[in-house]
Amino acid sequence: MNLIETAVRWRHGTFVLFCLLALFGVLSLFRLPLELQPGGDRPEITITTPYPGAGPTEVEDLITRPIEERMEEVQGVQEITSSSRSGTSAITLEFNWDADINASLVDVLNKLQQVEALPEEAGESDVELVGGSSSPMIWVALAPKEGFKSDPDHYRDLVDDIIVPRLRRVQGVGQFLIPGGREREVEVLVDPKALSDRNLSINNVTQVLRENNRDIRGGPLVLGRREYRVRTVSRSQKVDQLEGFILRRDQSGTVYVRDVAKAQMGRKTQTSALLFNGNPSVAIGIIRRVGANVPEVSKGVRAALTELEAQFDREGEGIRFVYNYDESSYIDQSVQLVQGNLVSGALLATIVLVLFLGSMRTVAVVALTIPTTLVSVFIVMAFLGRSLNIISLAGLAFAVGMVVDNAIVVIENVFTHMQRGKSAMRAAIEGTQEVWAAMLGSTLTNVVVFIPLVMVQGEAGQLFADIAIALSVSSLFSLFAAITLVPMLSGLFLKQSEAEQMFLGGEYRGGNWFERTVARSSAIFRLFQGKLENFLAMTARWSIGPGRFMQRLVVLSIPVTLLFVSILLLPPADYLPEGNRNLVMWLAEPLPGTSIPESIKLSEPPRDFLRAQPEIQNVMFVERPGRRAIAATLKPEFATGKGLSDMVDRMRAQSSNFPGYRFLIPNRISIFQDPGKEFEIQIVGTDLDQLSQLEQDIAQQLRELPGVRNVRSDFVTGASELQVIPNRERLAEVGISEAEVGAMVEAALGGRFASDFIDGKEELDVTVQLQNVFVETPEQLRQLSLYGSRGQQVQLADVAEVRETTGPDVVNHVDLERSITLTTSLEANAPLGAMVEQAENQILAPRRANLPPGYRLELSGSADRLAQTLTQLASAFAFSLLITYLLLVALYRSFVYPFVIMATVPMGMSGALLSLVIANRVPGMIVPLDMITALGFIILTGVVVNNAILLVDRALQLQQDEGQGYDESLFNATRDRLRPIFMSAGTSVLGMLPLAVVPGQGAELYQGLGIALTGGLAFSTILTPTVVPALMGLLRDFSGKKPPTKPSQTGEAAREAAIR
Repeated sequence: MNLIETAVRWRHGTFVLFCLLALFGVLSLFRLPLELQPGGDRPEITITTPYPGAGPTEVEDLITRPIEERMEEVQGVQEITSSSRSGTSAITLEFNWDADINASLVDVLNKLQQVEALPEEAGESDVELVGGSSSPMIWVALAPKEGFKSDPDHYRDLVDDIIVPRLRRVQGVGQFLIPGGREREVEVLVDPKALSDRNLSINNVTQVLRENNRDIRGGPLVLGRREYRVRTVSRSQKVDQLEGFILRRDQSGTVYVRDVAKAQMGRKTQTSALLFNGNPSVAIGIIRRVGANVPEVSKGVRAALTELEAQFDREGEGIRFVYNYDESSYIDQSVQLVQGNLVSGALLATIVLVLFLGSMRTVAVVALTIPTTLVSVFIVMAFLGRSLNIISLAGLAFAVGMVVDNAIVVIENVFTHMQRGKSAMRAAIEGTQEVWAAMLGSTLTNVVVFIPLVMVQGEAGQLFADIAIALSVSSLFSLFAAITLVPMLSGLFLKQSEAEQMFLGGEYRGGNWFERTVARSSAIFRLFQGKLENFLAMTARWSIGPGRFMQRLVVLSIPVTLLFVSILLLPPADYLPEGNRNLVMWLAEPLPGTSIPESIKLSEPPRDFLRAQPEIQNVMFVERPGRRAIAATLKPEFATGKGLSDMVDRMRAQSSNFPGYRFLIPNRISIFQDPGKEFEIQIVGTDLDQLSQLEQDIAQQLRELPGVRNVRSDFVTGASELQVIPNRERLAEVGISEAEVGAMVEAALGGRFASDFIDGKEELDVTVQLQNVFVETPEQLRQLSLYGSRGQQVQLADVAEVRETTGPDVVNHVDLERSITLTTSLEANAPLGAMVEQAENQILAPRRANLPPGYRLELSGSADRLAQTLTQLASAFAFSLLITYLLLVALYRSFVYPFVIMATVPMGMSGALLSLVIANRVPGMIVPLDMITALGFIILTGVVVNNAILLVDRALQLQQDEGQGYDESLFNATRDRLRPIFMSAGTSVLGMLPLAVVPGQGAELYQGLGIALTGGLAFSTILTPTVVPALMGLLRDFSGKKPPTKPSQTGEAAREAAIR
């Protein structure tokens, strides 16, 4: 191959080439965004529309349904879900993973413009892209310094006016969640008696402010060579200017707003609350943009807040910023652990090379491929738009021991040629040319198994993609380095004495004392290695030869038996691990109708309990629409997987001791959108009462299943409601319209939105409210004064019935139909797959048979995605087997030998399964068979076959070129290839071992995969030298004749290769 000879002879060019690869790799590394998990964000778009003062059913009918009906027309929508709460409609559009989310966003905006007219009081819809980055990466709370008191309303002003505008300038910052405090607004306080005296209604005030408090464009005016921009300026610049608008001008005179109302600054009705370590405050949840570098965003946010804190100190505000949660801390710890494992694996792989080769010069040539290969992978990752995250780094760490295998192949063959008297350069060229095709075939078996993974969609597919890219690209670069860099360095640095040391066991007398010590240590190691090789050679001989058919069957029965036993002991499937985020919380749902002040009071005992725990660092209570939670972070030394689990168990034991809650569920926040320890059941239908009854019955059955921790519903009924039902006859008698009654009630309670007011950089609502009217009880509402057309005063109870009743707190939809979702949380040792199957067979399937028409029950969330991913993964595994087999058929031009080679795949599966079983028997250790771990079986498909390729190739070579008999060739092939098999497997297993055994932040994501890979590869390495000769013997037994021995040209090239 000309490339090999060119690389060896033009060594300066080869050196420069790899220097450039390293340089571009380092540059690409700095360009890659650093994230917690792969940056493939789920394509979702949310539409949030405020409708102040409206109840859930009004929001559903007037806001949610019209928008949903238009959103059905958007191309590529997979599912539409919505929730209609008091004052807010939230709609989520979920798209297919391959959808162009930016084009979909344009489509959504266009369809939103086509929605039929919404109520005038409804606010403007807010459309946002949502994905994996939709939850805050940082929570920052404002706390008073010593000597100052907390003032949530003032803090809210600082956040809205100063802090958020400053943070928006930080690169990578997207959106904000701001619970706590009350926002400012402009209040127009109306005297209802003054209105009545002037024969005006509150609707007149609202209409005048809405129509006139705004600037109106006029268009251009061209006068000769000059063009004027014309606009009508009518927006009030000061609050008191609102009082100057004219309500009416007639013969009786002019009525101004100031005649019936007073304008002033005020506060909106409280809709959220936050307590930080017991003090009322305000917090900022910072959401990054998609693809932003989390540590860089965190660094920018901290720098900006440091500047603001110094500014506030100069202004005497007395405020400090407390970081309750920062995702970058978890990322930094996880990345440091992976980096440490990567370095440890590289060192262990290097030690294996030292013990096998006994020469530091030779080890340096081989080990140099590790950094040159891995750093080049970053070029491809940057080109493909991937991110640097725990999963991709773990993939590189898994590749550490595997990338040296091709280099080992070359080094051994170069030494073989040097023993024949060739010069180092000639041996490097011819030795590499002899094995390059075999290395190509071996590398392709490692790479092609990842091709079927394109079938896996969703969040798991994004994880698989990062590992696949890391392993496959590193394998390809290692092949390139093995046929260019390694032979070039071999021609420069290898010596004849090292060849004798390696193959003949001679004493190495060159070099310094350190090199001689290494050589002696290697000799001692090879002594024990030789004994193990002799033992395995003896086990192979036991089944080789005529008349040993039963022995061969016994040998074959060992891996088959182990495979069935391991399958029986196999833990059921899970979806994705939770991770070890330093954030635990109680998901709180007070009894229906609980007010915000009462909710704060109810949270006091749980907050006190958390603050009393010595491991707890901060406690934060959050109340905002659709979310009530008591969150806590642990001190860093306790924020481990065990520490977090223990705290959650402690919280769970106390959950029933706090009255006033429908449920109080402790929970760890998963790093993935679909956590692996809970699943959802959607109950879909038309009537809320019927849905509620089904929800109660199914929830009770789910709670009775073993392994279920708790069941919670997103539907809350029984919320207190006052319905004002007008009496049309009485209203006609006094001359008041129904619309005016509704407007007066709205103005007496939350205020009636009329316009907006620009105060500096902030846009404030202008609301019309009743002056000196306080409605705090149902009775006070009944006594609300109304004025008729002739100025007579009546109470609301005189013209309407105020009925106390209950209603839903939220109305949810799935694909435009009403629904209730039950979320079932599982115990840590309860497998998701088995629990989903149990719920389906014992609860859902029997109930479906008796459902009323128009109702249905569906599994969703993690359950739905687990089933989908399992199907896709099973198909990918089958295709990986098929592709590997076809590749081997092409390599050997035979349909028989690939079956012998592929028979090693079950041995790798057995080793992986047994490793998982043994790991789960270790006290305190739980290694679920999640989707990341299951990926190991596909990876093993392409790895474990390489040892069998080595043995089969060597046996065929001995039969053809040296004329050995069939049985003799099998034994000699096994004996000759045990050393390279152990060397390759040793570097791979030990290179991956730290990922499998070292605990720490982020290790829970890839530890199962590490255990499966190391166990499967080690197990197959031990069994392959015994089982493959037995299978070859059985092949002759069943064929009745000696099989053909002529391999393909590519197979011949593999004869001298020490393949993985």
